Amino acid sequence: MFLYNLFVFFSLGVLLLLSAIFAVWYKKQLAGMAGMMISMYIGMNIGLTSGILLGTVFQGSLFLSTLLAMLIAVLSGTLIGFMFSTSAAIEGMMAGMMGGMMGAMLGEMIPPHQTLILVNIFLTISLSGLFLFNILSRKESSVKSKSDFVKPGLLLAILTIYLIAGSQLGYNWVNDLQKGQGQHHQH
Repeated sequence: MFLYNLFVFFSLGVLLLLSAIFAVWYKKQLAGMAGMMISMYIGMNIGLTSGILLGTVFQGSLFLSTLLAMLIAVLSGTLIGFMFSTSAAIEGMMAGMMGGMMGAMLGEMIPPHQTLILVNIFLTISLSGLFLFNILSRKESSVKSKSDFVKPGLLLAILTIYLIAGSQLGYNWVNDLQKGQGQHHQH
């Protein structure tokens, strides 16, 4: 159970670190609305992903899971937003708050095997957000060389393998949760 949680939070931590690095690299190209959009995207997706996971882990304690998910997401969205502007930080903060709240409620309401599916979907969407930095920083919309397809394709393949490997940890996590719930109901 612990390994899957570690996998998800490690992935979100790497996402946050890489987003901060990319925000510094692409700051000049991503001024204004693009920076706001990225901070909202990161805050919301980290909130949804961590909220769903924490809502399942702390099943029955919606207050705790909501508070933790909102804290994680607000800090993430605000941090990335501050890399661009104050208004982007506010947008990231509010999107993170909303994502953490919604994710925790969702994690509380659905069974663990469905939680695994949703966490994997939102983790994929969250990590795919790293492609936004490259896409939004381009001035032209045309493809100039094969590397415009090869590099993202290779990164997507690596990301897919990573997420599939992490999903295997998730199946063990669901089995552990279901065993724990079965023992809890027998007493």
